[in-house]
Amino acid sequence: GLNLRELPIEDRVLNSAWSPTPRLLRSQMSAKGKRAAASDEGGGGQKGPVATLQEFLQGSRHCAAPQSCSVLQWSYDQRLSSQASLEFRATVAFLMDGVPHHVAGSWRLSKKLAQRDTSERALYFFIGKWGELLLSDDGSEPAESPGLTAASDVEALEAFCRASSTCGGSPKWSHLQVGREFTAQVQIAILGVDHKFAGVAKASEAAASADVARRVLWYLQCPGYEEAYELDLQAPAIRAKSMAARTIPPPPADWACTGSEAEELRKTERQVVLVRVQNRLQQEFAKTLKPGESVWEWSFKMDKQDAVWPPLFQATVSVPRLRKSFAGNWGRGQKEAQVEAALVLSAFLDAGRGSLETSTSSGSVVDSEERRERIRWADIEEEEEEENGDT
Repeated sequence: GLNLRELPIEDRVLNSAWSPTPRLLRSQMSAKGKRAAASDEGGGGQKGPVATLQEFLQGSRHCAAPQSCSVLQWSYDQRLSSQASLEFRATVAFLMDGVPHHVAGSWRLSKKLAQRDTSERALYFFIGKWGELLLSDDGSEPAESPGLTAASDVEALEAFCRASSTCGGSPKWSHLQVGREFTAQVQIAILGVDHKFAGVAKASEAAASADVARRVLWYLQCPGYEEAYELDLQAPAIRAKSMAARTIPPPPADWACTGSEAEELRKTERQVVLVRVQNRLQQEFAKTLKPGESVWEWSFKMDKQDAVWPPLFQATVSVPRLRKSFAGNWGRGQKEAQVEAALVLSAFLDAGRGSLETSTSSGSVVDSEERRERIRWADIEEEEEEENGDT
């Protein structure tokens, strides 16, 4: 089979939620882990769930992380609740014997609570559900490989899911085309929990589906696919000494969302982008800002030919400490125009404040002499209220 040592780490991400492979989990479940599974189903004893999950993962026999590196890598989604307060969902990424995993929890009122929720779910599944299965005799798989009789790897996966006691229902497929290449993603219920697996780009939908099917069959150790892949234990995400080099590639966008939820998250992101970018700048320049000094300054250009209310504006945000200004796309009203400019500034910061072309697809970096009608952030709300009062 294909040797994973020949592939970059991002091509090996089995983007999934709660996804242990039986073979890898058996090596992970030390005597201590098995006792926890038998007695507490992942309760974690006196330790908190985050610490317990980290300790469990540090038991890896093949891919132990250096002491200077974090075992758990966290990211967060946020949305506005019905009470207009922010809610957070935590996603934790980690390596289990070299295989990247991503686990998403449910929505909570703080990042700390979201972390705890995600950790508890991961422990319940890894140590509780899989541990219970490994300690029983019910986890045996069919002795005959479905690949011996199936016409394709996709059919082999379908047959395995029907025969395996760990899977429920048929795989659900989705595909994405970028240019002339296709990527596939499959969703499978394992021990009652939905998992998503993704593969690499291929020249056709059929080839992309076959690639993912082989990865899942290897991951779940289907008979006949046990040696289809080999982990690259020298990959940077496993052996690199620095935390930055060991960052696990993220899963596909919106992988843990329903269609409506994904749109809700994008809307929330636009609503909070101004506060988030402002806080980021304040943290970045906290040591050099003078008392009362603003991290940015705003100017606006209105489309005088536009007869619709609110009129079209283009916002430019100037960051004196960066000695740069960022112009966004045109938007309806000053608030939308601010969001567009803030997104350009955020992209610049995400790029590590490296060189940025004069123009981008979502806005541009402009010279200071192009600024017009400079308005500080603190004045924006007052001006918008005056405009609304005139209608």
